[in-house]
Amino acid sequence: MKAITYKEGYLMNWKRTMMLGKFTVMIMLLLFIAAGCGGEKPASGSASKDSGGGDKVDEIDISVTHYPTGLYAVPYDVGIDQGFFEEEGIKINKIVGSGGGGTTVRNVLSGDLPFGDVSTSAVLQSYLAGAPLKIVSGGVQSVSDLVYVTRPDADIEKVEDMVGKTWAFTNPGSVTETTSQLIFDSNGIDPKTLKLVASGGVSEGLTMLQAGEVDATLMMEPAYSVQKDDWKTLFRVSDHVPNYQQSVIITSPQLIKENPDLVKRFLTAYQKSVEWTYANPEEAGKIFAKSAEIDEAASVAAIKDLADKKHWNSKIELDSINNVVKGMQMANTLKKGQEIVWDEVLNMDFLPDDQRLDPSKLDTNK
Repeated sequence: MKAITYKEGYLMNWKRTMMLGKFTVMIMLLLFIAAGCGGEKPASGSASKDSGGGDKVDEIDISVTHYPTGLYAVPYDVGIDQGFFEEEGIKINKIVGSGGGGTTVRNVLSGDLPFGDVSTSAVLQSYLAGAPLKIVSGGVQSVSDLVYVTRPDADIEKVEDMVGKTWAFTNPGSVTETTSQLIFDSNGIDPKTLKLVASGGVSEGLTMLQAGEVDATLMMEPAYSVQKDDWKTLFRVSDHVPNYQQSVIITSPQLIKENPDLVKRFLTAYQKSVEWTYANPEEAGKIFAKSAEIDEAASVAAIKDLADKKHWNSKIELDSINNVVKGMQMANTLKKGQEIVWDEVLNMDFLPDDQRLDPSKLDTNK
């Protein structure tokens, strides 16, 4: 397997960003044409049906990054199983998974899926490329599910031991690339003293590690809890980056305009699911294990650990968002002059007052 160098990876990421910008323009033109033809359909993939008792139920599909095996999935699995979405008049027919944040963004931009749970860095890259989208809520508010490992016989014990060695992240512009930069920064390490490669994915990184092509790579929960005895654990990413808004929930301006009540009810159900997970981590772990088809004991252990760390929340934290911007700046996926106008990309109207932040305090990269 050929590793992708940091420079090659950055160029690939730039090309993908440019392609996304062209894709967005095409989608906007198609929507404009459809609107001009006078056709009407439910906004952004939602369909309202009468439940039989007179109450309308919105039937929707949604997109969640790394579904069903990534822990982004937990509040959705719990919410469906425990009926929290139904309580809010929502039936989730299907959850569309994807291998990365950019794909989840495109799923929402297509107009067929009203909501997406996606990495914050992918959202900001898409916004800067011209994508019409809105962040309406937090999702995963830590990186406690990411763990760096090495081979059992490696003479590596801590981050400083990686100087002069090869460090793998998954893909350019990903959470793993931006948090890698933040890890180096928090430990006073110049990234140029390491060789950084994009492995292409978590499993690919482990294959490269086993083959000796890299010296450290990452694992994600709950796979880590299943396979941790096969590797030497170095650290959880949250040990070095305690505040990081890993994912957010996005929707389209169209849905906000045409069905704002659906947005509010969806986020209410999400937060109900989060709070139930914290109160019932063992049962939540069993629900997730069944959906993801993984070992139940490992799933329960992972969910209990992350529930203690308050891994999910619809609240958006100031320091956590600013760390995403800082990591993107350090990874060169956010260039000087690419200003983030937060009022354009962030809409907190659907969150309770105690879950909102002051956008004037967010880093605009200006």
